[in-house]
Amino acid sequence: MKKLLVLTLVAAMAIFGTNAFATDNCNGGPECSASGNFDISVFAIGGGISHDGALIPNGAAGGIGAAGGIAGAQADGAFKSFKFWGKTITLGGAEANILVVAGGVTKTEAGQYDPGPGMNIGVGSTTDTWAVVRGKIDGNAWGLAHSVGGFAGIAGQGSLDGSIIGPSPLPQWDSVGVSGGIAGQGSVGAIYGGGGALGWGSYEAAAGIDMWGRTYSQSYRGINNDGNTEYMGTNVGAFTTVDSYGDNDDHVFATSFVGGGWVAGGVAAAKTVQFTDSGFAKATAYGAYSGAGELGCDFNGSAVGYTNTSATTLTGYNGSIMSSSAGMQVQNVPNN
Repeated sequence: MKKLLVLTLVAAMAIFGTNAFATDNCNGGPECSASGNFDISVFAIGGGISHDGALIPNGAAGGIGAAGGIAGAQADGAFKSFKFWGKTITLGGAEANILVVAGGVTKTEAGQYDPGPGMNIGVGSTTDTWAVVRGKIDGNAWGLAHSVGGFAGIAGQGSLDGSIIGPSPLPQWDSVGVSGGIAGQGSVGAIYGGGGALGWGSYEAAAGIDMWGRTYSQSYRGINNDGNTEYMGTNVGAFTTVDSYGDNDDHVFATSFVGGGWVAGGVAAAKTVQFTDSGFAKATAYGAYSGAGELGCDFNGSAVGYTNTSATTLTGYNGSIMSSSAGMQVQNVPNN
């Protein structure tokens, strides 16, 4: 009968190890004692890679993206009976709860791009990414007990897209040239935190970083409806957004901590060159951004630009009229 009772108690402690407790049911005495312990291990990892490409006559585009994260946590706690004024006290307990989230997703799409009215053709690629890492822990202890824990994680995301287009294979085109662009961006962030309690106290800590990115590149060529003006161009863009947080709290004989940070950056560039027998035009645009911060600092950076050239010729006239244009906007917007 005693063996059966012991086995039953052991099984109960194994099942309820994350909230172990005991009370004094034997009226004290040196032979009265109690103890319990727990050990928690938490782990998460996820991510993905995307890619796509497209071809048109004398043109191509493609992109690739990657996003992922990994996080882990460990907590162990225990209680045991203790003596007070010669009496054995068996009231105590320890508790801990841990959550981690880590991973990433990405999508790339490439295909024909429509630059607008007129007889034209284009090709482009776009990639979207999202990566996340989060951690949270809370615990407490009472009596002769302790509760400890911790979490740590890292995540990152990045994307790259490019496009290029050459002269038209149709015989009615008088100009030749090439237009292309590339855009890339990425970010990485890390978090850590934890806490502990000894005797009486409670603690909690939480941190997280979410990162989103997008890049695109679109190249095109065309001719206006009357056939006098031929044009080429490329649009590019890179975007990175970071949201982060971190806070902690503790009471009585407990302590907690949290920390981490991130870095991010991106670049976009485009170039178009077009010429005829009697004219030449070139356009170039380049932009870049970067940022870094601790937990609680958010960020929104981008670089968006374009290049465009055109050649106008008239039947029965000698010469050509060339045009060239380019634009780029870059911004870094930390929220605090």
